[in-house]
Amino acid sequence: MADEQTQESGESLQLRAYETIREGILYATYAPGDRLQVKDLCQDLDMGRTPVRESLVRLRQEGLVETVPQSGTYVRCISLRSVECARYVRETLERQVAVECCARIDAAGEELLSQIMHRAQEACASHGTREFFDSDNEFHEALYRIAGRDRVWEWLGTLDMDLQRYRWLRVLTEKLDWNAIMHQHDRIFDAISGHDAEETDFLVSNHLHLLFEESSAVIDRFPTYFIEDRPQKQAHGRA
Repeated sequence: MADEQTQESGESLQLRAYETIREGILYATYAPGDRLQVKDLCQDLDMGRTPVRESLVRLRQEGLVETVPQSGTYVRCISLRSVECARYVRETLERQVAVECCARIDAAGEELLSQIMHRAQEACASHGTREFFDSDNEFHEALYRIAGRDRVWEWLGTLDMDLQRYRWLRVLTEKLDWNAIMHQHDRIFDAISGHDAEETDFLVSNHLHLLFEESSAVIDRFPTYFIEDRPQKQAHGRA
């Protein structure tokens, strides 16, 4: 029993270390190019070397850090190609998910979306960057929940980390109009609550496509954070 408890404790520590470092990479506490030294992470996280080392191995497997021989472990830059690929997957899936919301949404679902949009408005008014970013994520997650596609959202979370990192920097970019994002959410909400599948499909596609159209302003604001491997622009519009 003691060995089992020790194993569970070790697994818990490793998970906490992994989630904390991963969150630090997402919110650029550990910026691209930063060296992640085990001894410093141990001090920051108040834990031993083993869970920290195991976490770095997992993060390296996920492509968030890289180890340079005889140098150290560094936070990887954000691949613009990965951002665009993840955005494409999100757009393709989320259009269908949102259309399913048109058929499934009820009063509880409408109330959920309304509460999230209200929190976004409060965050915008108070210039709460983290709160606004989180409410944006919550809005999209709610669409998957309403459509009964919770597992799809969880699956996406393991694949789109570069997109999430990009989105965080996008929120930090001064040129970004938060009110425009909220307006897009309002229109999506109206289309879903009105059971207008065609309009919902268009609005969600446009919303997620525009996410990457603003990349130049984000790159100008954070020029050292990205790998310049972006794909060529493609025409996009409503038929």
